[in-house]
Amino acid sequence: MTLAELSKQVLACSRCALRGGATAPVPGLGECGAKYFIIGEAPGREEDRDNVPFVGMAGKRLNKLLALGGIDPNDCYITNSIKCRPPTNRTPRKGERLACYPWLKQELQLIKPEYIITLGAIPLSLFCDNGVKQMHGTMFEVELDLEEKIDASSLL
Repeated sequence: MTLAELSKQVLACSRCALRGGATAPVPGLGECGAKYFIIGEAPGREEDRDNVPFVGMAGKRLNKLLALGGIDPNDCYITNSIKCRPPTNRTPRKGERLACYPWLKQELQLIKPEYIITLGAIPLSLFCDNGVKQMHGTMFEVELDLEEKIDASSLL
């Protein structure tokens, strides 16, 4: 599978009720082989409107942080753990996270990043059990078995 094929599948997704309230699912943005894999929580109003992750204020902040860290945005793949905007930007529910998890896993399989940067508690929870308060600003290693079956219990 290619990123273009995956994006088409994401755009056609109707795995959960969020699709009904969103303009369209928002696939990730970037190229295979990107060094950095950046995961936000879910699309906001601007992302839903433009069908691109991290536009508007969130995108400006992210670009500023990348520049401060000396990271070239062209070496990043940017996505969200949830592909459709939740109503009123509420926190995504566990069933919604479970519905979108296969998309994120496929993105990781295609990109094969060196680093994963989680922005917020929801994306962090996919990789560690500690909360964002304990993990804020820390770097840790994770062994990813992208061939493993999805463990739904951690998302429910």
